[in-house]
Amino acid sequence: MNCRNCKSDKIKVFHNKVWSVENGKVYRCSDCELVFIDPMMSENEEREFYKNYNEHVKKRGVIVENSVEEFHEKSKSVANERLKVVNKFFKNKKVLEIGSSTGAFLSLLDDCHTHACELAIDNLEYSKQFINGKAYNSIDEVKENDFEVICMYHVFEHIRNPIGFLNTCKSLLNMNGYIVIEVPHSNDPLITLFDCEEFKNFVFQPMHPMVYNEKSLDYVFDKSGFRKEEVIYYQRYGLDNHLSWFKNKKSGGDAVLKELFSDNNKYKNKLQDIKQTDTIFYIAKVNNV
Repeated sequence: MNCRNCKSDKIKVFHNKVWSVENGKVYRCSDCELVFIDPMMSENEEREFYKNYNEHVKKRGVIVENSVEEFHEKSKSVANERLKVVNKFFKNKKVLEIGSSTGAFLSLLDDCHTHACELAIDNLEYSKQFINGKAYNSIDEVKENDFEVICMYHVFEHIRNPIGFLNTCKSLLNMNGYIVIEVPHSNDPLITLFDCEEFKNFVFQPMHPMVYNEKSLDYVFDKSGFRKEEVIYYQRYGLDNHLSWFKNKKSGGDAVLKELFSDNNKYKNKLQDIKQTDTIFYIAKVNNV
């Protein structure tokens, strides 16, 4: 077996379990530092899996909202936090969001020309009220090639062919275009600092065939003709969440711990300082050199 990114044969077993996958394993490349699961779903298996995606989400202990409206309302607070992190890249720009869901993030970009791309038809239809451009069901439908920013949040880790996907994105950007992505971080503190077995059993999943850090993202973006502009290390979950994993050994949080540690910005900031966060934002620009 070789690395899915750089094809190196310097890979080692990183974890012996993948959520819901019989005999699944997680590997890590010593060269580019990509973390990836094996076996990876085939394209047909992937299509079938996503047909029943909400059922899989329920099995993971995540509450599925009763309506598109309810999901949108829940998404707005996350979108607001996200915009605070990357706001400087969205000033009077022509923007395409891939995996735009109900349009929560796009609804905040008042001074931008906004376009949505979303597989879930009900989410896409709902998002149309928040955009002033076009709505696409697939990236293959997009014919414009003058976007100034393409963004995607917790989408890129689902992509089975990241270099090919980034090449497609590059063809849709203008000469000075940016990509802004947010992905789960393979150097999540529950993995690297605390070696939480239950968290690893949960977080490595068939929906995320590849999990990245800065170095492994450098590789795919460089190979796709982009140059790194900025990397932002961001901690979404606080001390209450981490203690909940140690106490309850499952996802879902803990109400008592949440109340006790409601103000834990110092903890989050420290994890960001040492670059051991659960999330990273990676911003890259078309390389015209």
